[in-house]
Amino acid sequence: MKYHTKQRDAVLRFFMDHGDRCFTAREVYEQVDAGEATVFRAIAGLTESGLLNKYVSGSARSDSATYQYNPCGDRADHIHLKCERCGELIHMDCSFMATILSHFLDEHGFAVDCGKTVIYGLCENCREEGKHA
Repeated sequence: MKYHTKQRDAVLRFFMDHGDRCFTAREVYEQVDAGEATVFRAIAGLTESGLLNKYVSGSARSDSATYQYNPCGDRADHIHLKCERCGELIHMDCSFMATILSHFLDEHGFAVDCGKTVIYGLCENCREEGKHA
């Protein structure tokens, strides 16, 4: 049974209020009025439910993970494109998605879990900034 406590709601509100940014669990703990273990449990539960996306850069150590509000919730019909420089999260929910998903399934026998799929790279703005630097 999943409980909706005021601390869990405070953690979710924090992420919703800062939806354009990623945070480590420690950063959230420093901003939310709740105990450390409570914040870590809330983040784990929100991630499991699909309300937060988890990103691990570099090593797979859990303390290197950052989290971001997922306005898509449990909608799993598109993948995300994540800019490695500015952190922008782009929702790839165009008609080309059906083609990509069909290709993976038909040609490779692989069913993509869109809710957990993130492609990392550079967004248009960061690429342009790089050309002028």
